[in-house]
Amino acid sequence: MSSSSSSSGSSSSGGMGIPPVDCYRAAGTPASATASWNDDPHQATVVIQNADTCARTYELSTTGPLRDGVPQNPRVYSEIAGQPVVRTGHAMFDALYALAIEESREASVESISDGAFNGGNPLPCEAGGCFETGRLWKYVWTRDTAYSMALGLGLLDPLRARTSLVFKTSTKRDGSQRAIVQDTGTGGSWPISTDRVVWAMGAIEVLKVLEGDERTAFRDLAYEAIVNTAERDRVVVWDPRDGLYRGEQSFLDWREQTYPAWTTTDTVQIGMSKALGTNIGHLVMLDMAAQLAAEKNDSAASQKYTEWATALRQAIRSRLYLPDRKMYSTFVTTELDQAPTLQYDLLGSAFAVLFEVATPAQAADIVAQYPHLPKGPPVIWPQQRDVRIYHNRGIWPFVTAFWAKAAAKVGNADAVDHAVHSLARGAALNLSNMENFEVVSGANMLHEGPTSGPVVNSQRQLWSVAGYISMVHDVLFGLEATQKGVRFRPNITRSSRNTLFAGMNQIALSNVKFQGKTVNVVVSLPEAPATNGMLDIARVRLNGNEISTDFVDVAMLGDFNLFEVELSAGSDATRSITVISEQQASNPQFLYGPRTPAISSLSIVNDRVQVGFTVPENGSDVTFNVYRNGSRVAENLPGTTTNWLDPDSGAHATTTYCYTVEAVFGSSGNASQRAQPSCYWGPNAQRIQTWNAQTFQANGGTLTFNHGRWHYEDWGDPNDTLMIANVQPTQSGWHYLQVEAGNGAGNVTSGITCGMKAIEVWESGTLVGGGYLTMPHLAAPGDPNPWGQWRTSNLIPVNLTAGKTYFLVIREDMASGNMSDYAHFATYGGAGGQAGRFNKVNISEVRLLAFGP
Repeated sequence: MSSSSSSSGSSSSGGMGIPPVDCYRAAGTPASATASWNDDPHQATVVIQNADTCARTYELSTTGPLRDGVPQNPRVYSEIAGQPVVRTGHAMFDALYALAIEESREASVESISDGAFNGGNPLPCEAGGCFETGRLWKYVWTRDTAYSMALGLGLLDPLRARTSLVFKTSTKRDGSQRAIVQDTGTGGSWPISTDRVVWAMGAIEVLKVLEGDERTAFRDLAYEAIVNTAERDRVVVWDPRDGLYRGEQSFLDWREQTYPAWTTTDTVQIGMSKALGTNIGHLVMLDMAAQLAAEKNDSAASQKYTEWATALRQAIRSRLYLPDRKMYSTFVTTELDQAPTLQYDLLGSAFAVLFEVATPAQAADIVAQYPHLPKGPPVIWPQQRDVRIYHNRGIWPFVTAFWAKAAAKVGNADAVDHAVHSLARGAALNLSNMENFEVVSGANMLHEGPTSGPVVNSQRQLWSVAGYISMVHDVLFGLEATQKGVRFRPNITRSSRNTLFAGMNQIALSNVKFQGKTVNVVVSLPEAPATNGMLDIARVRLNGNEISTDFVDVAMLGDFNLFEVELSAGSDATRSITVISEQQASNPQFLYGPRTPAISSLSIVNDRVQVGFTVPENGSDVTFNVYRNGSRVAENLPGTTTNWLDPDSGAHATTTYCYTVEAVFGSSGNASQRAQPSCYWGPNAQRIQTWNAQTFQANGGTLTFNHGRWHYEDWGDPNDTLMIANVQPTQSGWHYLQVEAGNGAGNVTSGITCGMKAIEVWESGTLVGGGYLTMPHLAAPGDPNPWGQWRTSNLIPVNLTAGKTYFLVIREDMASGNMSDYAHFATYGGAGGQAGRFNKVNISEVRLLAFGP
């Protein structure tokens, strides 16, 4: 078996390539204890067979507890000839990379299944197969697949990656308008959740590795799906007032885990929120639409989507950056509280860095200031009290991998090291790339009564597998690719050089395939000081010839290629990271935010609005901030405060003031979620006009009294309408339109039949305003009377004039369907699936709320 620690010495040009070898070895003398990973009191150990070959067999064992007793301990697996391999001199590190490759093979299937689809029977994948989501998750979900491909999993099997992504697009049931699929989810899916757009992140990376006709076909399908998605979302979920898109956080989709508890069953509030990660998903999709339009020679479309993307990037910076905290807020909670919260999330923060929403200075601050714990960075900050472990109090390896890439981008050596160690630790001690871990202990399961968790934790979770591979490929070896070329810019720290790779002169990554070419990289390591920092690139050679650090066009590559990257000692680190120690984390004020306050009353005192509020928290280390109509109007109020008189509320007779409150721990600065907003609509809510169902002019449905309300039952077919004549505002200015509705088509946690209808305001034959009513599922899981719940819809802003008479119409149009419109759900067992599309709701009341000038 041929092997080498350096190039063959060929002086041929890049396009000629060099003679192939099976793999490249590391060079040097490994430090001791490289065959183990210690995490007191547990240890993982590896024994290697055929250590001097390119097809090793690994026996990996752990003293730590395994979730559900899986996998078998010890775990034995082998490298396969031709697969990518790593040789670093650190036996455990090499074994964990091989484990990720092995688990990517285990996730490569020819059929998928989920109990909600096709009666639980297998669904065959298209030609090329697909990737399933995990040991416990046998299906293909949009965000899981997209993030896995964005982390480079498509490099291992481009056709399987393409097939998996194509499966998450769909035409409508009539075969038209292919779009990206939003999976079943909160309140009946889209538009409560709108993060289907992150599909584009995966598609971009897969397009980089596809070739020829395969690439062209996928490009054209991707462009169609992206454009149709972008155009529909622009009409339904984009807010022209601030330029942001509405919808639930991406990945953080278990409501009570990351949103205030008052949104758990009132998910329309989540649909009105504006999330950092989801908005960056829209940004990436728009950028991709512009790039593909240019590639297809549609300059007008390319310019349009470029302008949309540019404006969105600026809107995210303007609306979600918190200058006093030097962080990006994770979301704006809801329509009546437009101030960004003092909450952060790791995925959105990583995206802000990676996709250059953050300025370079902001990006460096974000990576340095986001709180880390010894076992890894938590996916949200701060944590929530009295909530089970899952996203809350969770480390998620795939998010850590994106964070590692963000840390590398800004050159934060400590953050890179922390992420690398977190990923390696989790895989080693669990013999698998797990879904998640408890944030302080790093446990795969922590038993502590009602909050025990993680609630679910699957082995070989696809995006965790991809995340580990990305950490090796994209971070340590610095693999970067474009549609046309590739380069290697390693991100190895002095600390890693002196610990993981101590005693080594060279490390190697072999047998990576890029557009049909085999690419290898050997990295030469310098002696490095003990102080941390990033090693620098001194020189690069390709197939024996010195080249720049620019991308190498694929046309310049031979069939077999060797990149040789020589590193230098670099310079001292300029930024570190914020670490919350285990001792600090044992103090709730450092790990958690305060419990969420509640507004108890709004009243008029001395001709001003007085806000009464309560908080279930010890007031000794708590202060309060009060917000009015999206602006902070009082801060650092003492923890004993129960009432606050708004000195600037003198226009309460004609202007509606909406208030919310947050609590902040003085010792840590951790903030609570915001209280549910409460508005002063005048004495006896006189600025709210209502029309009940008995006053509607209706087409379709049957007027009935049940579930405690008059409403039109079985209403909402495409040609059905509800109309209200003679609507006369009592004052001029901004108003909100809202309905009270029931939707029992599914429960609050799942489904595809969120109710969607257009509402229009007409004046003398002219359309003067309107929007799209969102009426999500309201039933609790297992509710025997699912249509018995009533809640208000989202709020539609319109500008009206007192003294004029308007006419309201509620109906359906092309944009106001839901996910049941799509053929993808033809095998779904719930409402809107096998029985056909479903977009019916019960509407009992229409409201007009006068907000102010």
